[in-house]
Amino acid sequence: MRRLIVFLYLLAPALLSAQRNLDYQLQVKADLVKKSFFVQGGFSFKTDTAAADSVDVVISQGAGPVRLQLQGAAAVMDTSRKASGDIIYRWHFRSPLPAGTALHFTCAYERGGAPAFQYYLDSTFCMAGGYGAAWYPQVTDGAGNHTRGTGTIAVTTSVNLMPVMAASKVTVTGHTYTFHYAQPDIFSLYIGNYTRQEYKGQWSFYTYSLSKGVDGNDLSRKSAAVLDYLSSQFGPLDIPNFSIIEYPDYVAEITGIGGASILGGVAMPTGALREFNYALFGHEIGHQWWGNKVLSAGSKGEAMLSEGLAQYGSLQVVSHFDSAHAMAYRRTGYPGYISDQCGLGYLKNVAAGNDEALVSLSGNNGHTIGDSKGFLALELLSNTVGKAVFHKALRTIGDKYNRTGVTWDGFQMEVEKAHGSSLQWFYRQWFEQLGAPSWQSSWQQQQNKLQLSITQKDSIYHLPLEVLITYSNGTTSLQQVTIRDRSNQLQLPVNGEVKEVQVDPYFKVLHWDEALTPEALAQAKVVRVMNLRRQQKNDEAMRLAQSYIKEGFPDDQYGVEFTLFYHMGRIAAMQNKPAEALAYYERALQCVSRAPDLLAYTYYRIATLAAQGNDNALMQWAAANAVKADAARNKSDGMEAKVAGLLSSAVAKTK
Repeated sequence: MRRLIVFLYLLAPALLSAQRNLDYQLQVKADLVKKSFFVQGGFSFKTDTAAADSVDVVISQGAGPVRLQLQGAAAVMDTSRKASGDIIYRWHFRSPLPAGTALHFTCAYERGGAPAFQYYLDSTFCMAGGYGAAWYPQVTDGAGNHTRGTGTIAVTTSVNLMPVMAASKVTVTGHTYTFHYAQPDIFSLYIGNYTRQEYKGQWSFYTYSLSKGVDGNDLSRKSAAVLDYLSSQFGPLDIPNFSIIEYPDYVAEITGIGGASILGGVAMPTGALREFNYALFGHEIGHQWWGNKVLSAGSKGEAMLSEGLAQYGSLQVVSHFDSAHAMAYRRTGYPGYISDQCGLGYLKNVAAGNDEALVSLSGNNGHTIGDSKGFLALELLSNTVGKAVFHKALRTIGDKYNRTGVTWDGFQMEVEKAHGSSLQWFYRQWFEQLGAPSWQSSWQQQQNKLQLSITQKDSIYHLPLEVLITYSNGTTSLQQVTIRDRSNQLQLPVNGEVKEVQVDPYFKVLHWDEALTPEALAQAKVVRVMNLRRQQKNDEAMRLAQSYIKEGFPDDQYGVEFTLFYHMGRIAAMQNKPAEALAYYERALQCVSRAPDLLAYTYYRIATLAAQGNDNALMQWAAANAVKADAARNKSDGMEAKVAGLLSSAVAKTK
């Protein structure tokens, strides 16, 4: 699933309640064949202080006019358009309203099938993600944040389709599914030919699957174990149940959305569900606390309080359930997960000229840097104060701020309080400063003493470091040191002839590792293209990639040309240009140097395009090579299951 996910985890919310007691009574009639998605009903709330003069209601651009009426206050309404294409209906009150004024709206409109970010509809499937598209009327505060609501949403579909919404209780009458929300939420709706599997744990776990290759019982059982473990670290949750919702791989390809964390559930494409991935599920389930239970109060440190902490939770899950891969996760990425969410990923971004302080991450850097440097800084913080102390602080935050949200300063204060002394030195160098440490080391043995010199190259950090000493007889010892200055002269005891000395051998401190630096510098071109893709600037990304291809690659040790062709194929596929996408993937295979972590997916994407074009011979060839390439990397991408699902779908299509 590593390369299927491009804009992963864009959906984790960081929104505080704005207007009070927002409650919906909505009906949705969805006829997917006719591309009809009709919404009607009402919603009510009590105004907050920010709504004294006006209130905004946001609704996506639909297939016809929107009927939206206000009761409870005299007002005039005007409209404007957001960058996303959603329409803002701003109601200006004729006289200022006191806080707590009750307002009621009624609405009716045809949303239709026009695609938008997190909204997709075809004859067999519909995704309506509330965090990306206002498919239902969303009320905002003065800062433009959406308000969570309670209520009921009744969804009527055709006989062979099932609507699914997480964190709710459902009643079914005929073809109408009525979802009851007792806890405020942002609503996301999925409609497809679902099969539901239930697993009983501490919570009821439901897997809503579309394909036979998804083992709902295994997914639910392992997800329950992850949720239980994180509950022991982060504190209890108040959710009615937990849902794992599948959506088709082609929808992920078209929309660029590779996964979502929603209150009481996750939504993921088929390819992500064929094999359980601890890093992926650890991150998404981590959002149940960081971004759902505890929200960010203010923009300062917002990404770290959602993405950074969710990714930190992911690392704890890997360390607990799959400890053999914990170091690789920190350094070069977890198998089958997004490869750039690690130390190397951050170094590549810095080499590409993309860096921001963790306390002020903006735009896509909330994910790009929050999920690379961010979680490693939090891991180092937890090791500095002690895991038990850090998790005690996190549990306190969960209990204390689950209604009001926590500020970044409040988060830092709670960690300091649990630690018992100031951590400002840590916060300044890791959260407020750009970059990462860089050092050179040398050593000399003098009988039973090791003289170790560590010189910091750029910014000066206060760092706790491990030193691994390997002796000529093969034995080792691990010792702890601390450096604070530009030049650090250390003396360590040894008990034999020293053969090798490694500083931070397990990459517990993010730094410019000597082995990673050349690759980071070489891959900077790829990162610049990828960052344009993340900003949905696909045409710019394509032009930049083509300019790099034209320049040539005389010494391409890291498969940069191959990787650029691969991402050009991904862009063409997202633009619904299958012939161009196929040509780019095939050109990638002609490159002398190939990126091993992308090779299996290159073949798999060729096989997928061939299946869509009914080219059985090409599909079979590419599928077989995808499995072979994956086998050469210890089956880290789970290609056997993915290919089996692809071939099965192709066979079914021909019947």
